[in-house]
Amino acid sequence: MLPTIAYSKIDELDAVTITSADYRATVLLQGAQLIHFSTRMNDDHNNWLWVSEKAEYKTGESVRGGIPICWPVFGQFSANPEAVQESFKDCKLDLKQHGFARTQNFNMVMFNPLHVDHQLQHYASLTLQLPELKDFHPKLSLQVKFLFNADHFHISLITTNHSKQTINFSQALHTYLPAIDITQSYIYGLSKVPYTDTLDKWETKTQQGNVTFSEGVDRIYHGAPNITLNTPAQTYHLQAKGSNSTVVWNPWIEKAKQVSQFAADDYQRMLCIETANAHLDSVTLEAGESHELRLTMCVLPF
Repeated sequence: MLPTIAYSKIDELDAVTITSADYRATVLLQGAQLIHFSTRMNDDHNNWLWVSEKAEYKTGESVRGGIPICWPVFGQFSANPEAVQESFKDCKLDLKQHGFARTQNFNMVMFNPLHVDHQLQHYASLTLQLPELKDFHPKLSLQVKFLFNADHFHISLITTNHSKQTINFSQALHTYLPAIDITQSYIYGLSKVPYTDTLDKWETKTQQGNVTFSEGVDRIYHGAPNITLNTPAQTYHLQAKGSNSTVVWNPWIEKAKQVSQFAADDYQRMLCIETANAHLDSVTLEAGESHELRLTMCVLPF
């Protein structure tokens, strides 16, 4: 049976759900945000992604969980490189934190229930496009492409510069993952990778061994190797393309009290691993060029 697509409304937000015999995926059209992916092997209700029980599905508000898209800037606008700030100095849309793509409605360009890639793997593909925005000064376009099958999924952010000038931007696939018990979860694959610790005066340090969690973490790793998250319930493998930075975040106790759509104890059950072009890894696009940022994720046998 070929995968099918269905349209629905989750509170105020439009959503599409792709269903096959082996998996189910739900994407919000606001923000092109994947909020659910599960396979029959892992129980149809066992979401690979973490979504807060306090998440709100409201127009103009990013949903806390799944994979929000940070674009055309990552993090605080003022913390971006000068070249990025210069590129968007005339933009009238809200760029203060993580850009504006996550709160914009995307148009559906294409759904293909039988996409075959160059390795002859079969997927369902969904392509969404950010519409032209009159208050967005730089002539950038953003297309988001999803590929789903029973083994893994891909998400690509494809940015194209339609102007005659060079444009610099930053971005991220802000992936929220369930941890069950954050103190018993760890990330391996980042050992020896230098990182900027935003919680310690933006000092540069080097990761020693696995990334573990016993306090708040907000780090920009200056590399994007294949990494694995091991939790008490699941093991995830994340592979990046077009990225040379990886952000790891958990707010911990005090910060969790300040985060919107977030229970005070949610920090115990989640973390973010963000496939990014951030901080020292911003993208320079010449006139007519395109850039693809891609995340591939799977769950490994436990």
